[in-house]
Amino acid sequence: MFFIKIKVLICFLLLLSGCEFSKYQSTNLKYTHNINIETPNNKYDMLLKKHLDRLFNNRPKKDTNFILKSNISFTSNETLSVSGLNVLQSTKGTVRYSLIDSKSGKILMSGSVVTFPALSSSSSSLYTNDVSLQHIKERLILSSAKKLYLKIKLIMKKLN
Repeated sequence: MFFIKIKVLICFLLLLSGCEFSKYQSTNLKYTHNINIETPNNKYDMLLKKHLDRLFNNRPKKDTNFILKSNISFTSNETLSVSGLNVLQSTKGTVRYSLIDSKSGKILMSGSVVTFPALSSSSSSLYTNDVSLQHIKERLILSSAKKLYLKIKLIMKKLN
């Protein structure tokens, strides 16, 4: 008799936790919107689009509620190292974006996101400097995509 009561209690707890998890998922799905991301056709903008698609979990067959137009640009400045002996390249990424309602065509929000500067290595090889700059740009794209995702997510929460 004791074992039957324990089994009934365990089944009750499992059913209760299953109901709680389904309620949690339904509230999270309420805020999801499918966003069509438009970028220019160059290497770095396409990487930005791919990262944003992954973050937003966009599905290609679903109707889009919003259009996000974005492009990324990079600026590099020469800076000195901590010891003051080497010249380093400091690179910043800037994403300009505008969020448009696809039904009305009205711009909901526009602005820019600036990443923190990233320093490249100081090498005498041109190939090493070029590869280092490419890696820095790819890291900055990932960082700016995450920042833009959080900003758009806040905008979507305000709209609901």
